[in-house]
Amino acid sequence: MSLEKGIDNLFKAINVICRILLLVIFIVMWAVVFGRYLLNKTPIWGEELVLFALLWLGMLSGADALRNDLHIKITVIDKFVSKKFISIQEVIYDILIVAVSAVMLCYAVMATKNTIDIKYMGLKISEAFAYAAMPAGYGLFLVAKFEKYYKKFKYRTKQKEAR
Repeated sequence: MSLEKGIDNLFKAINVICRILLLVIFIVMWAVVFGRYLLNKTPIWGEELVLFALLWLGMLSGADALRNDLHIKITVIDKFVSKKFISIQEVIYDILIVAVSAVMLCYAVMATKNTIDIKYMGLKISEAFAYAAMPAGYGLFLVAKFEKYYKKFKYRTKQKEAR
């Protein structure tokens, strides 16, 4: 299996996980609201599970959006500048994203390690499982950016070979 196919399969799995997490958030939040306002009793784990799922959904869907270039951009100046300027600007943005993601990955790993002994009251699991969303997300940010330039480099090499 090629590297590109492996990364495609990884992000397809992430997309499925994001859909499941969104469904979990929807169902559990409705159960909490129903229990609170109609039964005057809510499951103690409900809000914790929603927050847990939101953390993972935010980081995983952020990586998927970064890979597919779906984040909101300000493109006001794009029609006034050259295509070369826009491509240089894109490279600078990518370098900044990689640098910030690498630094955040280091701190996220430390934060995850520091929360191993702390447990959620309702879920009875370590908070490190929730904090692990950050290293996973920032790691996937790096994978998405490296994949982008791997494809560009590979495409350029194939074009040169075709000449």
